[in-house]
Amino acid sequence: MNIKFYHRFFKPSDIDNLPHHYFYGATELEKHNINVSICEDSSMGNRLIRGMKLALKLIFTSKPYDALYAATANGLELLVLLRSMGLYSKPIVVWQHRALKNTDKFIVKKLLQFYYRGFDKMLMFTEKHVNESEAAGVIAPDKLTCLKWGPDLKYYDNIINKEQESSNAANEAYFCSTGRENRDFPTLIKAFEKLPNSKLRIYTTRQHGNMNNEQILADACKDAPNIKVSIVDGLATQNNFLSKEIYHSFCTIICTNEHNYTVGLTSLYEAMALGKAVITSNNPYFPIDVEKEGLGIKIGYGNSDDCIKAVNYLSENKEVAAEMGRKARRFVEQHYNLDSLAYDVATTLRAVSKTPQYSTPTASY
Repeated sequence: MNIKFYHRFFKPSDIDNLPHHYFYGATELEKHNINVSICEDSSMGNRLIRGMKLALKLIFTSKPYDALYAATANGLELLVLLRSMGLYSKPIVVWQHRALKNTDKFIVKKLLQFYYRGFDKMLMFTEKHVNESEAAGVIAPDKLTCLKWGPDLKYYDNIINKEQESSNAANEAYFCSTGRENRDFPTLIKAFEKLPNSKLRIYTTRQHGNMNNEQILADACKDAPNIKVSIVDGLATQNNFLSKEIYHSFCTIICTNEHNYTVGLTSLYEAMALGKAVITSNNPYFPIDVEKEGLGIKIGYGNSDDCIKAVNYLSENKEVAAEMGRKARRFVEQHYNLDSLAYDVATTLRAVSKTPQYSTPTASY
């Protein structure tokens, strides 16, 4: 079987620098007898023009393929519309990062229903998104599937093994916050300003979307000696460094603003893969309940007091924190990881393209 894989931002050159869950299992599909070629998209301009370029590229490619697999539908709108009209023959399987929305306008709803016919499968990170999308009534329920997107454990094992062999292997007593998307830095900083004996390291980019992280941090952080802020460039080559910082930390903190999607999930899985306890905003869209599974502590949105209590509890109960980290690692080994994701993606792609399943999942752990 041959597929085209489309990712809005990452390029083939990033494969050596990033954990492969950023490619949604596409890099592992060869193990399941699926050949993958990546469709690059370096354009950042007009969405309509980008969609036209991609459609022409995928329709008139010289290399035959059986299905289109994509990390997002952004840029594929024209192809999806052509498929809904019966003018594009390849099955389309995409990841949808938020629930589909309902509308009270009859004509708009009919147009959306027609457009969403162009998707063969829409993959989601959480059952909550599936349920909300079904309730919207704009797509057939059998087109929606929740898959267990999870971390590239081999990537993190390589970091763990190298760091354990180095002279810097001893973990330090600092809390670590990474991530650039919709982070609630004011709440996090407010908490640690009242925790002078607890160290916090924040790593983020200058800007993400409409959020100027650098300015938000400058306004919120009043030179507290226990808080260190580092602005990174966000390039793929930084990922290894940030993973090391998490590995050497005492605990990961994921403090986000409230949104109706899985904001912070990548940071959660990274911490779990590196065997770290987590303090995280109580995001109902996470597929994992960290408190129920004994992996960490949930805090309310915008609640610095919750954050203070969680930091104090783990600081005073270090073995509890260590056991949370061990449970977190076991959890992703058993339930959410790149190998199982690749198998599920391969199964889905074969089902929509009606090609036989040749391989069985190979557990690495």
